Amino acid sequence: MSKILYVEACGGASGDMLAGGMLDLGWPVEELTGYLQAMGLDHVSVSVATQEHQGIMTRRLEVLAPHEHVHRHLRHILELLERLPEQVARPAAQVFKRLAQAEAKVHGTTPEEVHFHEVGAADAIADVVAFCAGLAWLGGPRLVASPLPMGEGFVNCAHGKLPLPAPAVLNLLEGVPVYACGVKGETVTPTGAAILTALAESFGPPPAMRLEKSGIGGGSRASQAIPNMLRLWLGQEEGHAGSDRVVEIVCHLDDMNPEDMPLVIERLMAAGALDAAAAPLVMKKGRLGQSLTVMSTPEKSEELAALVLEQTSSLGVRLRPVERRVLAREVVTVESPWGPAKVKRARIAQGWRLHPEAEDVARICRQSGLPPWLVRRELEALAGKDR
Repeated sequence: MSKILYVEACGGASGDMLAGGMLDLGWPVEELTGYLQAMGLDHVSVSVATQEHQGIMTRRLEVLAPHEHVHRHLRHILELLERLPEQVARPAAQVFKRLAQAEAKVHGTTPEEVHFHEVGAADAIADVVAFCAGLAWLGGPRLVASPLPMGEGFVNCAHGKLPLPAPAVLNLLEGVPVYACGVKGETVTPTGAAILTALAESFGPPPAMRLEKSGIGGGSRASQAIPNMLRLWLGQEEGHAGSDRVVEIVCHLDDMNPEDMPLVIERLMAAGALDAAAAPLVMKKGRLGQSLTVMSTPEKSEELAALVLEQTSSLGVRLRPVERRVLAREVVTVESPWGPAKVKRARIAQGWRLHPEAEDVARICRQSGLPPWLVRRELEALAGKDR
């Protein structure tokens, strides 16, 4: 079974609340102090604050930093993150890249030219790094989030008074289920929205899991109609098939060199596609072509559709929401006679379905001269010992 972390944003989502949930799960705040020092933010201090909401004690990451006069661009933040371990830096970079895209849309500029104000400050960087470090500490669980509650009113920021939800938050939450919650004020911050939409695989009800532990993060604002907190559910995913909704991005191509398609698919996968495949096609007037199908989470569908239009000769793509059934799966590393190799295991009614990693099979075959079927059989036997 694989680990899963469910973010129940019952009262909203912000960076300090998400980090507080990680602290409540047991993640040590001292780790964040070391990361801040590595990034050259040693003037920033962090601690664990407690906050009571409607009789429930919650934790929140408290960040103390002097007022900064610098307005960081995306590249400045990415340079800071490069000093951290890859398993922390990579998801944190995803968060800030997504935030830059949303801010760029608001201000009519490019992600590279966006000036980060509040979300580029040291406290926002600390919040994002804290949550990503917590994910790494938990072993990289699959992240799923609940629908998000929307507050109403106005918020003061560097650009003046803005309506809620803030414009950047609305951009970030396109394709995400939301609902009005009756709170006067901000319930989902740009940092919270960026973290969840960049890292969550899907949004919806809690997945089937064997619950192991929970953590509660609370905001600094007093509760109103609903408690100003969120809960993190940590557990092991149950073996039966779960369901979620994805978006299929499809286009037909009759004027693109087939030799370029593997590179396009590689770039789509690197950009976050769940899957991508191409198939030969007979088009109108008997022309030979290709059908490209990309599977995406709802929140990344627009980004990936734009990438298809950029990387192929297509003049238009079709987006269609579909529901899928997925088996719980995990990747285990086995110690083979030819070194470590990865095997994917998916649970089915009869037990496990085993699939050795193709790249590892190819590497072993090149090194040993053995046929692929023999290598696969040996790796499956090794992975089957730990069921």
